[in-house]
Amino acid sequence: MSNYTILHDATLELRRRIHAALSAAADADLNLSTPESDITLSPPSTNMPGSPLLSLYLYHVEASNDLRNQPRLAAGDTGLRFPPEALHVHYLITPLDDDERLNQLMLGRVIQFFHDEPFLDSLNGAPLDDSFGGNSNQLRLSLEKLSLEQLSQVWSALDVGYRVSLSYLLRVVTIDTAQAVSAAHRVIDAHMAVGLKE
Repeated sequence: MSNYTILHDATLELRRRIHAALSAAADADLNLSTPESDITLSPPSTNMPGSPLLSLYLYHVEASNDLRNQPRLAAGDTGLRFPPEALHVHYLITPLDDDERLNQLMLGRVIQFFHDEPFLDSLNGAPLDDSFGGNSNQLRLSLEKLSLEQLSQVWSALDVGYRVSLSYLLRVVTIDTAQAVSAAHRVIDAHMAVGLKE
């Protein structure tokens, strides 16, 4: 079941994987400590407490047009449940070090890692389910191509100076309904009679 915590859970999983990827980067001494101290979930800014190396910021969530208006899902022989809410989640990944060489190394390593491993099939060690059949049991992360106008809008909304960053799309994230299964009398057996009507 994908409950309302999945946005936070997915963000923490991405932070963990990014930190592991940076830690495994060959020939790059990034002076890493822990995922929590090195990668902030806050929007990027110039004066951040703790001096994190990188910002992983969830900046936009939108409905998945491909999975809108799905029919209700069967729950046993006599029940129906509402389908999950299907979402596309957008992240901004921004290096924050004063050394631009290290910033570019971090960007390159993140791109390399998610190019090689774009799928999330578990969160914090627990496998993803398929939301009662309403979704796949894995999430896909892909690098987004943003226009200069889109980039300008993002950074203007953040109200900070522009920095080189990456935008990633995570899809399809689903949040299951909290409503109980409703009773439904579905057709299980059908019988057809053929003959002449008197």
